[in-house]
Amino acid sequence: MPSITRRRVLSGAVAFLTGFAGCSGETSSGSSYPPEDVDNVAIDPDAYSLRNPRTEPTVWTDERPTADEDGATHYWSHVFVTSSDDAANVSFADVPGADEARDFLDSTDYDAATVYVEQSTVQECFAPELCYVQWSETEVETSYTRRYRDADVACETDAEDVVATLVRIPTVLDPSDISSYGSSHGSGTCERRNERIRRRQNASEGSR
Repeated sequence: MPSITRRRVLSGAVAFLTGFAGCSGETSSGSSYPPEDVDNVAIDPDAYSLRNPRTEPTVWTDERPTADEDGATHYWSHVFVTSSDDAANVSFADVPGADEARDFLDSTDYDAATVYVEQSTVQECFAPELCYVQWSETEVETSYTRRYRDADVACETDAEDVVATLVRIPTVLDPSDISSYGSSHGSGTCERRNERIRRRQNASEGSR
């Protein structure tokens, strides 16, 4: 069963995007790596993940979204949770770890943090690992690397799951001001990607 860690993740509400992420290398939806502004970047943020073996919404608010009428299976979506009232309106699919995801929401201090929920289709044999999240008053971007799942996990190369990602951003955001979203997926390790950001952060602090 999944457990709350700093590198496992979750998401909600549906907007479909075809061909969101490839198998290797770097694919992106509006984000840059490494980020130029490192002041609002959380490396290895508190996060939780759910995996759904069906290509359908795993986390949602209000009424459960329906599948795309054209039958598209690739999609990406996002939703914000900014208060305990918001958290009470979040629903989860019947998948392992849903109770722990609820605990993640309920244990968040919404006076100091915002939960950003992101979900997308992922090839069945891969597991995304959240490296960092960056934000401003008007945008949020995430960055992941992928790894193969454990050898004892049965999977098919042409099959897909939905991974839902719940990320604590350590600041209070106003969702109505957010107009830009992005996510990048790369090969390699989070350690390598994050080290470059740490060096920029140290250089930025040293110049002040």
